Amino acid sequence: MSYFGRDDETLLSDDERCAVQDTECGVEIEDGVVIERRSILWLSAAAVSSMLVGAVSLPAQDPKPAPTPPDRTGPQEGMGKLTHAEFLEQLYPQARRLVDSKGEDEQAYLMTVAAAMSRLRDPKAPIRDAMRKFSKQHRKQGERFPIGVMAIHLKPGKGFSHHDHLNYNGVIMGLEGEARIRNYDFQGNVPAIDSPDTFEIRETRDDLILPGRFSSLGKKRENIHDLVAGKKGARVLDVFTFFAKNATSRSLIVADKPRDAETRTFEATWRPRRRRQR
Repeated sequence: MSYFGRDDETLLSDDERCAVQDTECGVEIEDGVVIERRSILWLSAAAVSSMLVGAVSLPAQDPKPAPTPPDRTGPQEGMGKLTHAEFLEQLYPQARRLVDSKGEDEQAYLMTVAAAMSRLRDPKAPIRDAMRKFSKQHRKQGERFPIGVMAIHLKPGKGFSHHDHLNYNGVIMGLEGEARIRNYDFQGNVPAIDSPDTFEIRETRDDLILPGRFSSLGKKRENIHDLVAGKKGARVLDVFTFFAKNATSRSLIVADKPRDAETRTFEATWRPRRRRQR
């Protein structure tokens, strides 16, 4: 089915680099589905190619152009595979800017991180040593290092119960097996961690993460999730960006059934923290 009229299908000549046409309309294309406004963008093949080449590079958000590595020149720049060390080098300045801006353009940042993760040369290879060496080289005294990368193995049917991500965000990429991830938003006022009061959370996603697939959560957006491996277990790669020293996770107890099935709203309480035995 096409939602565009004949006037929208006019072909551009090769000399026209780019043309944009806005069309106002109120057409009901399906029962209860109305197009109120649409924008049609035509680009030449050269312009499209140029956009695609630059879109997948992590430094694309960097206002200062990154130097071209000796073995990557011309239109292929930014398209090559990354070692763990190269991935961290690209991620670090982006994370610094995000933290300094207090989360400005966070969603674009998370999408860019996912794009770079998909370019890892060997995503299944151990990354712990590379992360430790990199943080030691770049850590500033007295700070919480802004990024953390780790691989996590989940045994069949095991994982992490409902928890939030206070003052940090994250991107998860599946490496092996499969895992179910459900995301939630806080609703209304949230009591202090030591309060027994009930509050509400709303389920916004229920995803199956397979190798090469992603899940993300923001500092505020979908900040709660639970993660459970499938029957054959799972292995995932996590990239976290920390906004404060006190960035941490807090566990929740969530009702089995929603309070409101239509809105997927659940009642929750903070799980009492275990006191360490001295």
